[in-house]
Amino acid sequence: MDFEEAVLLAIAKGLKTPKDIAKKLNVRLEDLRNVLANLEAQGLVEKKVRGLLFKKEVYELTKEGFERAMRAKEKLMRIADEVKEAYEKGDKARVEEIVADYSYLIPLMLMFGILDLVWLSDFYDVDVIGGDADIDDDFDIDSDFDGIDF
Repeated sequence: MDFEEAVLLAIAKGLKTPKDIAKKLNVRLEDLRNVLANLEAQGLVEKKVRGLLFKKEVYELTKEGFERAMRAKEKLMRIADEVKEAYEKGDKARVEEIVADYSYLIPLMLMFGILDLVWLSDFYDVDVIGGDADIDDDFDIDSDFDGIDF
């Protein structure tokens, strides 16, 4: 799974502005803007300007972008399954290897509810109780997009 697919998934999740996407994926805004320009050139996203006084650019998926995002979600689920399998086998080295290779995908896995935040807190000693985690777990991509025409 590549960075472009991660960006498409973030947009499918409801993140629209470059700043929000970059923050959630923990990437530099400049790098994200390059990817967004490439996705726009491929016809996978459309850039729109919103607001009357305070204009901001937002991105939306095209039909092709949505289809690619759905295929990317399947890949994301396979990667998460690989992490879970290695964790259940107690293969910490393999978990660390997968997480290192796909570190930019961890926020997406959490956003989509594919990885459990409690599991991640056990593995990485993250303080879930303290409220440091910003996870929106009420999103179901399979049902939230029903009835949308592209």
